[in-house]
Order: sequence, then structure tokens, then C-alpha cells
Amino acid sequence: MTQGKKRTIADINRKLAAGEAVVMSASELCQEVRCGTDVQFDDLDVITSGTCGLMSGTYAVLSFQFSDPNRFVKASQIYFNGVEGYPGPCPNERIGIIDAIVYGTKHSRLDPHYGGGHLFKDIVRGAEIAVEVITDEGKTLRGGVTIDQMPHAVLHGSRHAFRNYVGFVNPGKDPIATIFCSSALPPNYGGATACGCGELNPIQKDPGLRTIGVGTRVMLNGGTGFVAGLGTRSSIERPCLSVVADMHTMNPDYMGGFQTSAGPEVIQTWAVPIPILDETVLRTAKILDEEIPLVITDIRGRAALTETTYAHLWLGTARRIGFDDEACSVFRSKCLDCPPALLCPSHAFTEKKDKIDGKICFSCGICAATCHGNCFVGEIGSVQVDGRRVPFIQRLSDRAKASAAADELKDKLLRQTFKLVEPVAKIELR
Repeated sequence: MTQGKKRTIADINRKLAAGEAVVMSASELCQEVRCGTDVQFDDLDVITSGTCGLMSGTYAVLSFQFSDPNRFVKASQIYFNGVEGYPGPCPNERIGIIDAIVYGTKHSRLDPHYGGGHLFKDIVRGAEIAVEVITDEGKTLRGGVTIDQMPHAVLHGSRHAFRNYVGFVNPGKDPIATIFCSSALPPNYGGATACGCGELNPIQKDPGLRTIGVGTRVMLNGGTGFVAGLGTRSSIERPCLSVVADMHTMNPDYMGGFQTSAGPEVIQTWAVPIPILDETVLRTAKILDEEIPLVITDIRGRAALTETTYAHLWLGTARRIGFDDEACSVFRSKCLDCPPALLCPSHAFTEKKDKIDGKICFSCGICAATCHGNCFVGEIGSVQVDGRRVPFIQRLSDRAKASAAADELKDKLLRQTFKLVEPVAKIELR
């Protein structure tokens, strides 16, 4: 590789406009590297990276006309499809306009299996949302609203896109309910879970944040978003980002709710362009799952038990889970407590128990890990912990959706419907 070569975002934008830029998805680049191809600086201008997973730090800010002026003074409580929101911070006295913040991890008082993530997906897909307002005078007002009637519907991420996270096992004697599994995590090293998209992740492609900065344009759930800075709980070892994005531009297929044994979680999907500005950016972008650490911890206190790599989670494992309806038909009448139907965190296994809804399936693998009849097909890996082989029973990231988002971003760059922008400030890792 020739040393010292550089280019700017303006240089790349000119090449994109002229149809001369070479854009590869992170999956394509990693495949080339695994095949032994020596991808050099002059061979590539932009990589499109992606990640999809549970991102707890998600909330929406919604504003819309709820009633005629002077029908009520101020809202003191508000619910969207039963999910509690927080009126304000602007009180909007007597004008009938609602401002509200809704957390992605709140659950509906009408349905404990429905949370903020489900609500956000329903808003984006254009469904009418039932709104209940309790005024400061104690009156209850009801109505409905769609996203087309919301001038302001903005999703905020306070802790998104961790470069890497950790895995979890339970060495104890009792099952433990946790946000990191849709069942209680089984005791005695009975199963592991893990988060992270490994080699596809945006910050893994740019671990020094040389190209990602404040104001970087990204795709959040298929829509237009901008990086605001570091996220909460970000660290040098496990950095993450904060983001803001317009819900009107999003694709509901990239988002949703995820039911855990300790409450609802939120599915979010990022795609981020990584411009190859110099050889250092390219070198770090070529790092593979086999080189990316994955620390397995004790769920009871997060103490590290062993360190492996993301290859154990993603290399040679299934991206999608298959379903054998014929095999299932033999067991269906006997499996009244069908674990996949009970534990599917996104309710992708239909009520008739005859197929997986691919549009909402998260490919977490809990169905394959728990089915009595081996009717679900898909290896999701295992790891050695304290001398034991522990199977992964659930993945909390979806590499298939992450890859699809990166592919979509690549197409948008090449068609010039998504433009690279210069960050307005560098983000310092800390």
C-alpha cells in the first residue's frame, strides 16, 4: 500500500456526482479481505456500514394539534396506545397543542407485551394512534393521531450503535430475568446471549471517529438522521453515539419492539457512510470479526469471565432463522406451551404457528434454541466459558437487517439521493 495518500469528502462527492466513485458495503469489503484480496486506497472511496439491535436509549418527541383552543388548559398525563408519555416540556397553555416525550422502554398499560418500540413502528407505518390526555383539571380527553398530523415527530437516540458490547451467561443456581434475554437467562451456564454487529458496525469501521463527527449524516431506520455526539455510558473501550432523526422519513421494517424477560426494548437500525479519507481509515475498516473482542460476563454483576471474538457469534452462523412447517405439524397438537410462540420477542411467529413473519423477525434465534421438535433451523454459535461449551440462545443484534441497511445506503450514495457531509466538529473519545 502506498503511504501517505489522502482525499477529502469534497473529492469523494465530486467522484460520486461524476459516477466514478467506488462504494462497497462493509459486508462486501470483509468478504474481499477474507478471500485474500488486497484492497488498496485507490480501489475504494466509501464503505457503507450498519448495525441493528436493541438500543435502550431511544425516545421520541412528538407535537401535534390535539383539540380546539381553550378546550383544556394543560395536559398533565398522556398515553399513546396505552404507552405513557410525558407532556412538555413546553406546556402549550390553552392552545390545544400537545408536546410530549415518549420513552422506547415504556410498556403499554393496556398490553404488557406492547412497548415504546412497537409504538414508534406503528407511528412510522402510518397507523392511527389512540391518544388519551388527562388534563391538569382532571378531565380525560380521547382522540387519535397519525404521523401525517404530527408536524414534529423526531426520534432521539441517547445511547446507540455501541462499537462492541458484552455477552452474558448465568453461572448461578437460579434463572435471572434480564433485558438481555426474552426468557429468564438459564442457570448453571445454560445459555449465553450477546449484542453487537461486529465487523459491520459503524464505529468498528471507524474506531477512532476519524470520519464520524458531530453533524455526520446517517440513515436511522432508513430515514435521515444526524450524529449529535457521544452517547451516554460511552467509553474508550465501548464507544457509542447519540443521534436525532425525522420519523417522517423512516422505514418501519427497520424498527420495532422487542419483549425481554425484564420489560420492553427497542429495535433500531443504523447505516453510516465511512469515507476512505486516508490509509488509516482503510486499514481499520478491514478488521474482521475474528479480530474483534467479545467479552463474556456474569449477568449477576457483569464480572468478565472470558474473552472471545465476534467470530463465535457471526462467522459461519445463520443470518436468518428458517422454519420447517412439516416437521412442526407433527408436534403442533402436543406443544400447547410452544416456547417459540411464547418467547419470540417481536411476535414474528404467527398465532397459527405456521410461519415466521420475515418483516418483523429479528433473527435472534430463541426459537431455534428452545423448540421441542427442532422445527426451527439456524445455528447461532457457542462459546467456551470456564471450561464449558455454552450455546448462544439469543442474539440481540440482527446482522441481516444491518447488512440490508448498508446495502440501501450504498444504493442511495450511487444514485445521489444521499450526500456525504463534512462533520461540524470532531468527537473526542473519552
